[in-house]
Amino acid sequence: MNIKTLNKRAGAVILLGSMIISLCGCSMFSKKDVVAAAKEVAENIVDFDADKLLDLSTLNKKGEKAEDLRKGLNGDYLDENSKKFCNAVKKTMSYEIDEKSFSIQGNEATIDIIFEIADYELILKKDYKDIDELVSAVRNSDDTDKVTFNAVFVKEDGQWLLDNLMSKGFTNIFEFMDADLGVLAVDLANIVNKNSTKFSGESDGNVTNAKKLSLNVAFQSDVTKLKGKGVKLIYEVSKDNKTVWTSQPFEIGNNTRIYLDYGTNQNPDAEMKSNYIAEGTYKFTLKAENGTVVYTASVNVMVSVRETTSSGTGNTSSQGYKFYDSVFASKIITAAWMNVDNKRVNATSYGSDATRISFQMQVQPDAENVYFAFFYASSVAEALKINVKSDTPAISGEGKPIVNSNGTFYALGLKSKSGTNMKPGIYILAIYSADRQTLYGLAECQILTKPTSSYKG
Repeated sequence: MNIKTLNKRAGAVILLGSMIISLCGCSMFSKKDVVAAAKEVAENIVDFDADKLLDLSTLNKKGEKAEDLRKGLNGDYLDENSKKFCNAVKKTMSYEIDEKSFSIQGNEATIDIIFEIADYELILKKDYKDIDELVSAVRNSDDTDKVTFNAVFVKEDGQWLLDNLMSKGFTNIFEFMDADLGVLAVDLANIVNKNSTKFSGESDGNVTNAKKLSLNVAFQSDVTKLKGKGVKLIYEVSKDNKTVWTSQPFEIGNNTRIYLDYGTNQNPDAEMKSNYIAEGTYKFTLKAENGTVVYTASVNVMVSVRETTSSGTGNTSSQGYKFYDSVFASKIITAAWMNVDNKRVNATSYGSDATRISFQMQVQPDAENVYFAFFYASSVAEALKINVKSDTPAISGEGKPIVNSNGTFYALGLKSKSGTNMKPGIYILAIYSADRQTLYGLAECQILTKPTSSYKG
């Protein structure tokens, strides 16, 4: 036996063995590192953390795909109901690393990450009355589906980085974010365009002398997705926190604008004063059939022309006065509540900062003296109770015609004590013959609850 040859063979065997051990050791350590990298990637996929995923990948963080990833995982492309659905599915996600699938070739390795999520396609085959019911179904479902992502890693500067972020295999994990929710994709809670919805005739939250209330509702454009889907709403009307009327269900989706009306056509028992909707705070509540509130709007209703005769059965005109004696009326050229101190808001109303009011009539030169009396009421209901013939007035006196270069005038006024603001409410002016036997006419105005500037643009 050749000892030298034997030693050479033995040395070769030892060298080969050490190479095999070295190669196996390198692959084993690489697998451990890739598995750890895959776990970190999977954790951030489940967490929807785009920035961390970018840190763990070779993708350009400032590129278009990186921005798409951030917006996509943040739900920027989703409506509110789709966000609720996706968040519910997201919470069902779990993963496992299939270590047996590990493969390595040089500085590139692959490994399968298996994600398990709720079987949303099966869940969506059923009908749901609203998004909350769908979300509940996702949370309580025992049916799951699996998605396998073959993750590709490359080694750069000693770190294994994901090299196929935003690939088809990666985006397949998030297919549930594109699920068609049908009518549930429309978020009823945000279906109303609040900036374009208001009451007809509304100004600074007030409506004056309304025959009916009409809320002009503007919907978001995606309301048309509900056309023919049988989605119905109702609306309730309350006055001073008391419900006075509820509509029948009506279908939406045909138009992006509807009108919600309230008046005697809707409710024959609607409270009216002088043929106008009675004063008060009215609230319209738009609801889904299941009771979910879609939108609410309130408006303060004012009546500036009210029934104010002594018997409570007559009316003043739209300018806030009415004459009953034909002889006296024939002597009137003009009549109006004056814009004293620039505090008048409209023909019959003054702001709360008014310190005096004045009713002026231009008359024929042969006009006689009159007797006048001012009465005060804090509300419409109280005003209707006033009897100008028997009740005690707040102030009364003799009105004499005043002659100046512009003609002959009566100026019948009332002012507060010490220049303070007048009390908000209704002021009724009764004009009689000097002997107080004949009621010539009535005039009325109101002091509003807000300063004049609140009503003027």
